[in-house]
Amino acid sequence: MDKEETEVLSECEDIKEALLLANNEWNRTFNAIPDLITIMDTEHRVVKVNKAMSDSMGVSPEEAINKHCYEMVHGTRCPIDSCPHSLLLVDGAQHQAEIQEDNLGGFFMVTVTPIEDDEGNILGSVHVARDITKRIEMENDLKKALQDKDVLMKEIHHRVKNNLAVMSSLLNLQSRYIDDEAARNIFKDSQSRAKTMALIHEKLYRSGDLKRIDMKEYIKDLSRDLFYVHLSNHKDVDLVLDVENIMLDVDTAIPLGLIINELLTNSMKHAFSDSQKGIINVNFTKVKDDELLLEVKDNGRGLPSDFKVEDSDSLGLRLIYSLTDQICGEIEVDGSQGACFSIKFHERKLGSNK
Repeated sequence: MDKEETEVLSECEDIKEALLLANNEWNRTFNAIPDLITIMDTEHRVVKVNKAMSDSMGVSPEEAINKHCYEMVHGTRCPIDSCPHSLLLVDGAQHQAEIQEDNLGGFFMVTVTPIEDDEGNILGSVHVARDITKRIEMENDLKKALQDKDVLMKEIHHRVKNNLAVMSSLLNLQSRYIDDEAARNIFKDSQSRAKTMALIHEKLYRSGDLKRIDMKEYIKDLSRDLFYVHLSNHKDVDLVLDVENIMLDVDTAIPLGLIINELLTNSMKHAFSDSQKGIINVNFTKVKDDELLLEVKDNGRGLPSDFKVEDSDSLGLRLIYSLTDQICGEIEVDGSQGACFSIKFHERKLGSNK
């Protein structure tokens, strides 16, 4: 063997050693990856698996080779319906699926990526399964906690509603023992306010949304109840509602409900004589962006020209002024043609303190 042949043989040995070293390094890296990796051909046969995959199946990497993945992993005779490798073989694209596989120990996010030859033909795929069992368990625990919280919130609203109803009944009973009509009316007004707040909690209890109130339904029910109490014997007064489908958070809905209660009660009790034909309008609309407008007006006796809500001796009117300030609203009063109270305020976003 001459010198040139010796050098060629030596070079070949160096190449073999380098290839062997590279292959060993690749295998070490391949087996060090914690995700479950399988290389498959177009017939769903296993070409190679890493250590994490073979350990999950309870076989050696060599024992897995040439076995159909669906038989080995899923214990079926054909690919499962959600098999992303089957989809890849149809369109040649990468696919991802969330799969529960008890044989591997839980839930996995499976990603399959095509392996192509130089002409772009599909030779198989790299199948990577990442264990997401803990994440799914945490999500399920969180869903259960949210469901439990909703049940608790419903129970709280139910109990608050019942307590307010009891308080309203007690006020009603107590008022029967009061001879002074003015004092008895104060009790009745307090009873009405308690009912107004109780109705909010009743709506929340029966609603799927525990944070917001359907104001169209609420105002309709509240107005009907007040009309029955104050004007059931007055056949010449009509109540006209123009209320848009607006959802409000509970912290805004309660003071707004009390405002409506006070304004409607005032109109129903004081605006009309027994024989006078009248109309009471309740309008609640969104005028622009997040600005809302509540308008309660009647065509009754009207108000003095120098009337100011904040200076009134009436507890109800002072309450209106205070509650309007609570929702950061602005109130305008026009008493020239009946009484018209307009309150503008901005819709408060959920989670905001403003």
